[in-house]
Amino acid sequence: MRIKYYLVFLFIFPFYTLFAQEDPRVTLFPWLQPYYNAGAMGEKDNHLNFTGLLRQHAFLARVPNNELGGDNYTGDPVYNKVNGQQFLLNIDSYIKQIRGAVGVMFLSDKNAGHFDNVNFKFGYATKLRIQGGKLGIGLQLGFLNIKPSSNPYNPNQPEDPTVNNIIQSESLLDFDMNFGVHYRAPNWHAGISCTQLLGGVRVSGDKNLLRVPQQLYITGGYIWDLKTPIPWSIEPSVLIRSNFATWTMDLMAAARYNGILWFGLSYQLDWAVAVFFGAVPFHNRSDNYLKGLEIGVAYSFPTARFGYAPNASKGDFEILIRYGLNFYREKPLTGYGSSRHLYKNQY
Repeated sequence: MRIKYYLVFLFIFPFYTLFAQEDPRVTLFPWLQPYYNAGAMGEKDNHLNFTGLLRQHAFLARVPNNELGGDNYTGDPVYNKVNGQQFLLNIDSYIKQIRGAVGVMFLSDKNAGHFDNVNFKFGYATKLRIQGGKLGIGLQLGFLNIKPSSNPYNPNQPEDPTVNNIIQSESLLDFDMNFGVHYRAPNWHAGISCTQLLGGVRVSGDKNLLRVPQQLYITGGYIWDLKTPIPWSIEPSVLIRSNFATWTMDLMAAARYNGILWFGLSYQLDWAVAVFFGAVPFHNRSDNYLKGLEIGVAYSFPTARFGYAPNASKGDFEILIRYGLNFYREKPLTGYGSSRHLYKNQY
């Protein structure tokens, strides 16, 4: 029970005010814990884990007044839909020789006509066995390349010098680090983390443009085994995120059948309602090279008011692919000798 009190203490964290752009928001967040929390790397012992996510979404950009009949145009505002896309690849593994996990992450974020960003992170998380669970404490170092989109939207006030400076600027390169603590027990997990700890140390480019602030994440989840003849479980999850000026919350409820099929609903506060489903298609196969494959998809329907505007997005789509390869093999005991020597050679 003591570890729960420690985690609750960590969650009580002061909030300060900062303003800037934020990390991408995804629907299938429970499958992307290492992206938000460095302490969640290497959750599966003896596995090399690959996680890929592709997300397609849209953003409404207002058409400038001077394109609708001059500066004196007084009609209803008109919006154009601008597409965005995120592609994420995360590779991590627990390595028993160092009693910890290492991982690398690559993110391409085409942010709906604003920026074409590229983010690269690499990190290490130490793993401690505590009261039947595993506590991960991780640190990631990374670089963020911020580049104005090659096809930017037209701003509503093109004469604004700040907007023009951003659109016409060269690419920017920032160095930063992330820190996270994550605890996983057999039937529950919780974590707290902070990304962009340094607020973006500008390596190259204009130091007065696009400062990226800290992002605070609090995650938690529970596995409720229904104890029915048919093996079902209910798995609620929550993600709370803050940029120290505003905050958002994602709630998810997933139903899982026999570790093979899963589906459910997600609610993103002030943003969208999503449906999702997935499968581990080779869960019962004896082939270790296939049973580690997992596939999931999600579709979100916007609930915000702009979702009903003309030309608005009808929803966001995500596809997730995970693969875990168990690359450790138990060494068979061979040869002759005393039982004491045979026992010793197992470690």
